[in-house]
Parts: sequence; C-alpha cells; structure tokens
Amino acid sequence: MKNKLLASIVAVIAVFTTAGCGKIPVGGDIGGNETTGRFYNIVTLQDKGVNMFTGIIPEGWTASINSENLVNSSYPFVETVVIANPDQSAKITILSQHSYTEDKSFNEGVNQDYYTTYLHQMTAPTYMDYVMNALYEGSAFVEEGTIDEGLESAIAEFQSLRMEVTNQDANKIGGDNYGVHIRIGDEGCTTTKREYQNGETYYEGSTSVLAISINLESDLSPLLNSRSVQWYMPYLIIYEGSTKEAYDEYYEDYQFIIANSGFTTDYYAMVEYVSNAIVNAVSSYYAQKSQAALDAMNNYIDSNYSSASSESTNDRVMEMWDDVIKEQDNYILEDGTEIKTSIMNDTVAQNGNEIYIGSKAGIPMGFDEVTKGY
Repeated sequence: MKNKLLASIVAVIAVFTTAGCGKIPVGGDIGGNETTGRFYNIVTLQDKGVNMFTGIIPEGWTASINSENLVNSSYPFVETVVIANPDQSAKITILSQHSYTEDKSFNEGVNQDYYTTYLHQMTAPTYMDYVMNALYEGSAFVEEGTIDEGLESAIAEFQSLRMEVTNQDANKIGGDNYGVHIRIGDEGCTTTKREYQNGETYYEGSTSVLAISINLESDLSPLLNSRSVQWYMPYLIIYEGSTKEAYDEYYEDYQFIIANSGFTTDYYAMVEYVSNAIVNAVSSYYAQKSQAALDAMNNYIDSNYSSASSESTNDRVMEMWDDVIKEQDNYILEDGTEIKTSIMNDTVAQNGNEIYIGSKAGIPMGFDEVTKGY
C-alpha cells in the first residue's frame, strides 16, 4: 500500500490507475520543522459525481474544485483545485492534465469536426508565462527557480516511458493496415519553476510540457498525409501569496499540501470514459459518410489521442519518483493511504479525518499513532 510521491510533477500522462493508494500525489519537497505539533484534515473533492481529488490540508484551510469542459478528445475536461488558508492570503491552484495539438493544416482555435483545440507548441517556460498572463494579467516574471537534479533524471525517464507507450499505440495501427504508416518523433520535454510578482502579490508557478510529433503517411491517398504535434501538460501548480510576507510564511504549508495531495484513480477513469465516448461519437459521424473516412479518422485519433496505459507501465512510472524524495518519512493512515512529512517530526496520529503531526508528547486524547511506512 505504498503511495508513490513525485517531486514537482502532479501526474503522469495516460495513467488511469495508481499503485495501491488510490491517488497520485502532486509533487513537491517537504519543508517544515513541526516539532510542536499541528492538526490536519483529510479532504476529498467531488465533481461529476466522482471523487476527483484527495489531499491533506492544515486545519482551517479550505479546498474546492471546478471543472471546465474542453474541446479535446484526449483530455475533454480540466479540473482546477484551489486550496486556501483561513484568511485567503495564501492560495494553491492545481490544474489537472491537459493537452493541445499543433497542426499546420489548421488554424489555432477549436475544431469541432475533430473535437480538437489547436494551439501552437510552447516550451514549459513559455507556457507558464502564457498561463500567468491569462490568469493574472499584469504579472511580471521575476526569476527562474531551481529544478532538483533528481527531478531532471525523473523527467527524462518519464519522457522515455511516454514515447514507449506512444510507439506501442502506433504499432497497433501501423504497418500495411489500410495503407497507413505512423512515425513518432520526440519534440522534447521541458520543465520550469518560475517566480512572478503582480503589485504586492507574489507567485510561484511550475509546470512541465512534453511534445510528441505524429507523422501519418498513407499509401491510399497523399491527402491523408499529415504531421501534427501533440503536446501535454502533465501538471501545473501555482502558489500565491497576497504579500511577500504571506508568501514566505505559508510556503512550507504549500510544500506539505502539494506532497500529500493528488487526483484520484476515479478522475483518470472518468477522463478515459469521456474520451472514449467522444472518439466513438466522432467515429460514428464519419462512418455515415464513408467507411474509408472512418478508417482514416480512427487511425488518426488513435495515433494522436491514445489514453490507454497498462498497469505495469503505470507502476514503473510511479515507482521511479521515489528516488527523488529526500529528508521525509511516510506513515500509513487508518484507511491504508500514505502521508509524507518532514523527518523533523516525531510522529503522526489520527482521529477519524483529523490528523496530528508533531512530537509524541503532544499527541492529544483520542488520537492514535499510525504506523510508519518505512
């Protein structure tokens, strides 16, 4: 029942099951010197009738979730989680996975026929600036943050695994089937952590962008030949402090929350379900026109928008993140899920949905110590 933790990456593209714990953590190193003890609450956020997000937040903090529908057959909706401290002077915004397509045959914008949103490809720093300008107009870039060396190697491994899955999907429909050939090209993976300022407000934004090119060549008709770039955002996190003082004061809380929160397996299952429904609907539409068009469309959709991933691939992806975790302990809660906290803390105790982290001498009545995972 080990919960796999990823430093600075929220989730993994095309993963719809997690190993054991029922959630994918959203990344970050653990700070803090909580030797006197603090209380935390387990929260579960629902959307579309499904438990989408679960996490552990300090007592008094609040968490909410909002869904936005996208014209995208791969990730048809994006969940936005907002976690805030009691006086709203510190906020954490977490966006679930999403993706876009760049194709020179189409202008940027929404294409309802292909159920795709086209947008020019960006690197992680450019995309982070793009998001900040959209969400917080007038925000100015301050400086680039430092990416942990262990995370760099994890990103490279993630990139390799994503390419492997994409090639597996392409091989299923490649060869001489329908005279269509698929070639996959790696456009690159970039990650960034950047600080911004807007008046008195300070921000830290982090994201990763992976781009993979899809080259379709047809023996039936050159009109079917195309090249597109599918680019993914595995995660996007924004931490906000209303002042520099608030930004600094709650930064360790932000790191703790990020390390112990994440989107659930139900979220990924819902993404896959809705994605498949869209693909089936689009395919049926083209089937009414001609079987040849349906075959070509299915090949194109499968090569660009595959959302399937084997459990073994998922296990490999999640397992590798453990190596980047430093100076923290993990404890197993009553329901079998895992909580991460700084090694400076003596223990973790639980009473229902309430959690105490701190010294053994400070454990309140009614709370029972939980088992350390390792």
